[in-house]
Amino acid sequence: MADLPRPARIYIVVVLVVAAAAVVVTLILAPPRVDRAPLALLLLACATIAQQFKVKSPKHQSYYTTTIFFFAAALVLRPAYVMAIVIAAHAAELLRFRYRWYIAAFNVANFLICSITAGAIFGLAGSGAAPWSRMALAILAGVVFIALNHLLTAFVIMWARGVALSKAGTLDLENLGTDVALMSIGALGALLLLSNPWLVPLTLGPLFLIYRSLLVPTLKEEARTDPKTELANMKHWSAVGGDEIDRARRFGRPLSVAIADLDLLRDINNRYGHLVGDQMIVRVAQAIRSAVRDYDLPARFGGDEFAILMPETTLPEALIVAERIRQGVQAIELRVSDGTRVMVSASIGVAAFPRAGGNASELLAAADRAVYQAKAQGRNQVCAFAEPADQLRWPRPAVVTTLPVVGATSSDASLVGGPHGRA
Repeated sequence: MADLPRPARIYIVVVLVVAAAAVVVTLILAPPRVDRAPLALLLLACATIAQQFKVKSPKHQSYYTTTIFFFAAALVLRPAYVMAIVIAAHAAELLRFRYRWYIAAFNVANFLICSITAGAIFGLAGSGAAPWSRMALAILAGVVFIALNHLLTAFVIMWARGVALSKAGTLDLENLGTDVALMSIGALGALLLLSNPWLVPLTLGPLFLIYRSLLVPTLKEEARTDPKTELANMKHWSAVGGDEIDRARRFGRPLSVAIADLDLLRDINNRYGHLVGDQMIVRVAQAIRSAVRDYDLPARFGGDEFAILMPETTLPEALIVAERIRQGVQAIELRVSDGTRVMVSASIGVAAFPRAGGNASELLAAADRAVYQAKAQGRNQVCAFAEPADQLRWPRPAVVTTLPVVGATSSDASLVGGPHGRA
């Protein structure tokens, strides 16, 4: 855990200690019952299998349907069996996916704390409780299970990654809603086990449906994302760009577009190979993502070109963002096998709505024209597109006083942005 910040290390140790103490106490107070062993083995097998079908969300979060079996076990089994099920499921996952030991340990401790707490709440019903009482306590146990699980995870993300608790992702309504659906099936399965076990297989259909639905956001994200850079693809960029331009026109708001074209990437491919060129493209995408703001939309435009949509952004503000991108790209350094340093630069063109164009194609054409001018003036710089009359009266911000303005001609609107064999 040496790679984690000190607060994160302390927090993980505290969670592990609390989980261990809870297990010891419950083992003493509620030892396992032998007659429940067959049911425990069945739930263990189901949980172990389900743990292998991980769904990765577009936000790089992982979803498991295993929670259903953990929660059902917490309601109908003693803690010793729950501990065995949780540990076995995560141990089987470790055989396929190798990750740091403390991540697996924290996940196990997290589920043990949640399961033991949920089991204690449901146990208040007793063996002779009315059906409505059991249902109410099962719902309460599910709410507590979800709240504890998400809060424990949110805090470790906050301290390990240095992000705000609200941005950890685990407290999003979409995330919580998914676990509510899983808890509902787990509670239903547990109640059926206690009343009529032959009806339990009916819960498998909704379980499969939930698993399939978890794949939908990922498939939608893949359809609008460039696989190499994980930026938006141009189909998605064009759709969003059209909507943003319509909004800017309707409400009279500013909007700008930039195109960044890598300088002499062809030379890097020819000298060091296309694998190094691909690595450079990925690094450039990361630099662009770091330089833009939360509401900007960067996309991979072509082989070595990137387009950035900047809503609510005037031309001077867009130039500042573009210069930040240029500096980020210039700072990239790759080392090849022989130790040679490989660097790259970008020429960037910026165009603002509505003077440079009234739709996405016209804005891209204007930004593309500005890229040509940036390359003609020596590459590795930012140029802004403007109408001829604006060249003399456009006030350039002090931080980008070296940035030139490109004059337009009447034929500029016919230019279409894209790879044109620029160097």
